[in-house]
Amino acid sequence: MIGKLRKKFILVMMLSLFIVMSILVGAINIVYAEYTKSQVYSTIEVLHENAGSFPDAPSGAKGDPGAGLEKSSSTDIATASDMRGGKMKMYSLGITPDTRFETSFFTVALSSDGTVSKINHGYIASVTEEDISNYASSIVAGGKSEGKIDYFRYKVFTESDGTSLIVAVSCYQQLRQATTILWVSVGAGVLCMAAVFVLVLLMSRRITKPVEESVEKQQQFITDAGHELKTPITIISANTEVLQMQVGENQWVDSIKNQTRRLNHLVKNLLELSKMDETPTLGQFSDFDLSAAIAEAAEAFEVPAEAAGIEFVSQIQPDIHMTGSREELYKLATILLDNALKYSDGAGPIRITLSRQRKITLTVYNTCEHVDPDKTERLFERFYRADESRSRETGGSGIGLSIAKAITERHKGRISASTEDEKSITFTAVF
Repeated sequence: MIGKLRKKFILVMMLSLFIVMSILVGAINIVYAEYTKSQVYSTIEVLHENAGSFPDAPSGAKGDPGAGLEKSSSTDIATASDMRGGKMKMYSLGITPDTRFETSFFTVALSSDGTVSKINHGYIASVTEEDISNYASSIVAGGKSEGKIDYFRYKVFTESDGTSLIVAVSCYQQLRQATTILWVSVGAGVLCMAAVFVLVLLMSRRITKPVEESVEKQQQFITDAGHELKTPITIISANTEVLQMQVGENQWVDSIKNQTRRLNHLVKNLLELSKMDETPTLGQFSDFDLSAAIAEAAEAFEVPAEAAGIEFVSQIQPDIHMTGSREELYKLATILLDNALKYSDGAGPIRITLSRQRKITLTVYNTCEHVDPDKTERLFERFYRADESRSRETGGSGIGLSIAKAITERHKGRISASTEDEKSITFTAVF
């Protein structure tokens, strides 16, 4: 049980960290992608406002890749103060005088009928004029005012005279940077998770130590109390027998005997369950004929069922073998059948089925007065009884199904209870 607790603790911690790291890595990459996207569109706006060039370029050299390298004319110097406000706007957008040397772009002028009238590709060498013409045709056919084509982002501007201008900026470098950031952030996240996993693995034993000590003390208390109770129970039982021999049969003596027998059964079950908690796996399992063991357990209930007027149906597939404890699997079938016989209302049969397809499945079915479908899983809790009055009549202690669950889990299986009509119940153990 402590081992399962440690595993759940580690799983929850790592799952929580994975969610946080995923959100963090995703947020970093999304924010960077949106930032670069906004920067590209800001660059496109600046290029449009300056007729396909950057404002730092002299007015007579727009569209010329070497424009900024020529000596500035007196006209450019005269207009420098007028451009100061535009430069400040560019700086606020993250665009500097060096941006025009770092940016690859092209522009396409379209006539009013959508045909290409002029192509400016002086600032890009990776595509030809024919490629740009094809891009322009695709953009016009798409009908979008902005978007992405290959590794370019573009915007289509409609002028007052009915003509249009397509400005497309290459995002190749941004895509490479985004890919690098993605891999670096993912790698950092994986390394962080690995480091935390090692720390959690080392610390989990210390964290669960108080719980482990508490469980061990509880198990030890149950074991000690069980052994201490055995002696007075045995004495009470023996004295009751002597008293019955002296005074004969009467209801008081019979009541003492019944309660002593019930208490003795409860103590045995508690000790057995405590032992299973202490040793969840035995390592002494061996291959055995499960079909024979279940058939033997079923045979023992045929006569009591017939005496109670209840139909008993046994459907056991022969020659099913498994590795485990024959004694414990026999006890599992006995617990389920005993529970079915105690709580059957006689309106339908008690049916035990054993089959093997991909997995081994053991089911026990019986009809009953009422089953709350929302409480079927609670039936495996210790001392839980759906019908207190019926349990007192049948002598149930509410611990049998807990033992059944412990046996199933020891054999790496799972057990469940289900009802289809709230008038019957089926217990299913799968191995």
